[in-house]
Amino acid sequence: MEIDNILEEIENLVASSNRVPFVDKVMIDDVELFRLMDVLRSELPREIQDAYDIVKRRDDIIQAAQAEADRLLEGAKREATQTVEQAKSYAQKAVEESEIVQQAKAQERQIMEQTMAQAQQLKTETEQYAADLKSSAESYADQVFNHVIESVGDALQAVQQAKSQLNDQR
Repeated sequence: MEIDNILEEIENLVASSNRVPFVDKVMIDDVELFRLMDVLRSELPREIQDAYDIVKRRDDIIQAAQAEADRLLEGAKREATQTVEQAKSYAQKAVEESEIVQQAKAQERQIMEQTMAQAQQLKTETEQYAADLKSSAESYADQVFNHVIESVGDALQAVQQAKSQLNDQR
């Protein structure tokens, strides 16, 4: 049973209870109230555990995104190394002709710059993706914690009110 439903049952119990004449008080079935309070006590740890599970899933998503970013970055580095090696090989074959050597060096620089730019862009995009995932997960976890805090506060207020009314009836 969810906390909101339990609180609603407590409210219904108070609302449907008989009023004491000439006094602004109600008579509540204490057995039913205690039963609802016991159910509420058993539900709170589950709600809190659910919130912790959400935080754990968020951390897992962030770790997976970071691992993917590392994998993509490593692939980009390998590709850059291969491209550099290919450029060096082409340059060595064309040593006799200075124009070809100059062109090869220029091409090597261009390829290296493009590869590094692509690797940097890929890294930036991956980090942004990981940051966005983290932000979304944190926002969701924040919402869940706020809901739990609000539910617990409402439950506490309802229980205190019921206790106060019970004490006022004595």
